[in-house]
Amino acid sequence: MKGFIPQVLLLCVILTAPAQAANEDLLGEIKADIAAKRLSSPAGNNALEKIDRFRAEDPFDYRIVPLTYQWGEAYVALAESAIAAKNYTKAQGYLDKVWLVAALTPGLEETQAKLDKVYQGKPQVAEKAAKSGPSQAELERQRQLAAAAAKEKARAEAERKRKAEEERRQAALAKKQAEEARQRRQQEERQRRAEAVAAEKAAQQQRLAAANQAKKAPAPVANKAADISKAAPQAVAEITELWEEAKEESAPIASYPVKEDMLSNRNRDIVDTLQPVCEAILNNDASVVIHTGNKADYRWLTVRLTLCMRRLDSTFRLRHSFEPLADADPFVTLHPPRETSLVRQVSD
Repeated sequence: MKGFIPQVLLLCVILTAPAQAANEDLLGEIKADIAAKRLSSPAGNNALEKIDRFRAEDPFDYRIVPLTYQWGEAYVALAESAIAAKNYTKAQGYLDKVWLVAALTPGLEETQAKLDKVYQGKPQVAEKAAKSGPSQAELERQRQLAAAAAKEKARAEAERKRKAEEERRQAALAKKQAEEARQRRQQEERQRRAEAVAAEKAAQQQRLAAANQAKKAPAPVANKAADISKAAPQAVAEITELWEEAKEESAPIASYPVKEDMLSNRNRDIVDTLQPVCEAILNNDASVVIHTGNKADYRWLTVRLTLCMRRLDSTFRLRHSFEPLADADPFVTLHPPRETSLVRQVSD
């Protein structure tokens, strides 16, 4: 018997086919039977019968394996106690049960070797123990189980390798697709940036062209008024009268409110709130009409608009006029671009 270890439990460990749901209550009962030393008796209520039942219901559930080893270790401990009490036949009976059910139980071979040494000096005990051991038919059955287990192990290993290779292939494909998507996004982003730069350059060229054209236009009468005032007070009066008569006749293309509290308090932060107005003026090359309650508000707001425009384009020339308001909040209207000042138009 020594040296021959049927691999009965190997089949339970290596089979990887999908298992049916195990009976949790049955596993708990097996643990309770082992703890109470109901290993193979009494009939109908012992751990061995329940282990066999569990295997029959779900032969590929690996959770029964450690419990089977615990069952075997309990019998090995009983065999050790029997050897110590010199009850060798009983000890061999315990070990025979383990060999048939859980041949890989830790300590089984060592305990069997210890008992074999006793049998060497006691032929009658050895002969009696041999008669109580497993039959040749049972040994052959276990050999067949071991062969089937080895075959199934090879099949399961081949299937595992195939699945692992497929997972590697899928992972490599996903990585390749992700890299291609990343490169495509980068290319699209580069294209978008190039188009944005080109559009900005075109807009800048248009602004420069408009600025150059504005520089070539005749100087506005308003700028000449200062020089005239030095030479001829009567001319100044005439210019002032022209400004009073100047009116913007074109229909507004947009209207923007002005914060009354910031205007009345002369809050210079109003320049930040005028940013959308200035962008619209620049984009449309528009002239503006400033609607305020008095000329002082008009002049102060004109300076703020000019500062705002310089932030966007230092070459842009703001064309503006005044429209008085009565009991209304101030606002600014945008009008189509004009080549000459309103004062010149009035004088003509």
